[in-house]
Amino acid sequence: MSQPGRVFTREQLLSSVWGVADYSSSRTVDVHIAQLRVKLGDAAGIVRTIRGVGYSVADEG
Repeated sequence: MSQPGRVFTREQLLSSVWGVADYSSSRTVDVHIAQLRVKLGDAAGIVRTIRGVGYSVADEG
């Protein structure tokens, strides 16, 4: 959230948030992003999926 517009790969998120070194078959990030969007409700669009790359938070602007 502190770096809006920056795209983070699943691997970067797994490594920095959970310290996971094996990314081969983990869907952890996808599940957490889905849960985050549910909790955000109407504001869920702020979390963007960059297909084939990862996720970003929309710029406020």
